[in-house]
Amino acid sequence: MHRVGRQGGRLICAAAVAAALAAGGPARQAAAEGASSHFEMWTGAEAFRRVWSLYTGATAAPVGGIAEDGVRVRVVAGAGGYRYGATRQLDGRMQPVEFEGSVTFADLLVGYQRQAGPLTLKALAGLAVSDHQLIPDDPHTRIRGPGYGGKLAVEVWWTIGERAWLSTDVALTTLHGGYYGRSRLGWRVLPAVSVGIEAGAAGNAECDLVRIGGFLRYEWARGEISLAGGWSNDALLAQGGSADLLETSVPYAAVSWLTRF
Repeated sequence: MHRVGRQGGRLICAAAVAAALAAGGPARQAAAEGASSHFEMWTGAEAFRRVWSLYTGATAAPVGGIAEDGVRVRVVAGAGGYRYGATRQLDGRMQPVEFEGSVTFADLLVGYQRQAGPLTLKALAGLAVSDHQLIPDDPHTRIRGPGYGGKLAVEVWWTIGERAWLSTDVALTTLHGGYYGRSRLGWRVLPAVSVGIEAGAAGNAECDLVRIGGFLRYEWARGEISLAGGWSNDALLAQGGSADLLETSVPYAAVSWLTRF
């Protein structure tokens, strides 16, 4: 594999992160407003070194409230950009080349939400699409041009106690062999303010990304805002299937805002 696999793959990782950021976190707070709220809408941004993504999405409860058991329909869309450098053969000799990439992505998922005591469970499945464009074109990576695939997402929110909570989100897609997972352990220092730690992993056929960090979350009756940051490591799958750890301790930052109505 080439370095492009790590950099181009990283934005697919970011796209997977973006599509999953509206995890089960708001489920408990939505309960009091469930009778009158049928939609959740959110927007956010995520940035790594040389990589950024913006996204927006919505979840609808066609029957009943957004906090009640029932069918869920979710739409997510976003865009991003990335840069990477690599050595390519030009004019008969190897030369450094700087690539500029852009991506658009979207999900359409249908599933079900179930409340089981302190647990809120969601399972959704559907279609994931993306389109990667590179300037100049780079035939050394498979992550280029339009593509689509199936997607499965599972999200869990656990109210551990009066102050502590845990959320875990997992997603798999056949698009570029992508996957995503994140867990957050939160503690309510105030009724509306949580702080905690998060850890996650994302990847595709050409890269794996692992990250760990912290977050700050402020919530109100019909919404929330969350800030997160930390450090990530990339593992590029080298030829022969071995993994090389590259660019350790790369910082990341994320922000998201959600409202329900």
